[in-house]
Amino acid sequence: MRFHKRSTTPSYFSRRDQVRLFRLVAAIGVIFIAMYFASKPSNWYWLTGRPENEATNQQTDIPNREIDFSVKQESELKPDEFRSERNPEINVPETVKTQLKNGEYDVRIDPKILKSVSDSTLGIRNHEAGALYYLLAKAASIPQNVLEQSAEAAPPFVVVMTESSKYRGQLITVKGRLKKLTSVPVSENSYGIQSLYEGWFFSKDSGTHPWRVLCTKLPEGIPRGDNLKEMPSIQITGYYFKKYGYPSVAGKLQTAPLLIARQIRWFPPSKAQTRSSSGAAKYMISLFLIISITLAFMVWRFSINDQKFAHSKTAKLIQQSDISLENLKDIKTVDIKDVLKQMEQQAPPSSEPSPDKDEPENS
Repeated sequence: MRFHKRSTTPSYFSRRDQVRLFRLVAAIGVIFIAMYFASKPSNWYWLTGRPENEATNQQTDIPNREIDFSVKQESELKPDEFRSERNPEINVPETVKTQLKNGEYDVRIDPKILKSVSDSTLGIRNHEAGALYYLLAKAASIPQNVLEQSAEAAPPFVVVMTESSKYRGQLITVKGRLKKLTSVPVSENSYGIQSLYEGWFFSKDSGTHPWRVLCTKLPEGIPRGDNLKEMPSIQITGYYFKKYGYPSVAGKLQTAPLLIARQIRWFPPSKAQTRSSSGAAKYMISLFLIISITLAFMVWRFSINDQKFAHSKTAKLIQQSDISLENLKDIKTVDIKDVLKQMEQQAPPSSEPSPDKDEPENS
């Protein structure tokens, strides 16, 4: 007799096994999703807060290119020498046309207007001022949402600095942290520009090298000053003008990319953090509820299956018997050979029946 069932390979084509496999895969998927969200530091800002000086610490891998931050210097003249240079003639339109015949806004810039603009020069030269104010007037006369929809994402900082002429006049969008925002004097112009603001900000990949932006409008309530400690989060959509030369705080001449914009888009800390924290909290709570419900359901199913198995015949067969080895010693054992020999001896001898013989009758 066989009391133990032979082990067989389970069939995974049954509905019960397939449901269990599906639950296992779903649980693994939930774990991977949780790991993905937990790996992003920004998803924990609702708990830890945004780190300080994030703009200067957010440096990405920059391509292996050497950036020339130097400013072009004029050659020194001898005491008896003088230099006379003819300013290039630039035909800058006196009026700004922002709409096409079909009524759509035209955000394009004629390359001829920026033909005389040169990079890595100290400040804005006299023959570049006309093109500068034309771009300011162009940006100011187009709605901000149209500019943002028409702009392209800015290339990496190192690409802008090494290929400046390629992007001159293009409308690009850059995000960063504002370090300085002040008003600057307005030169005489024919476009009616009466206010001008200068901002210095750091993008994610610019490191400790800033961008410069000139705009004609500011959002209400934006912090202003020469050294903003909180460094507000901003977004700039504007025309790239040139590599602008300026004296740094250390007294060294260096260059920075210059953007001409309509206004600065400011993300107030309270609103930005509230949206970020509320969104992250919703994700975390939803994820926690999903994991808890899944685990509770799996535990409940396992307990139900254990109860069913406890009342099955298989469970009764594998239960430990009350008979111990000590009790088995008193049982008399019999050799099977002796039993067979005894049965053979006790069997009666077999008698062969005599066949009936038909004897012929004598007549």
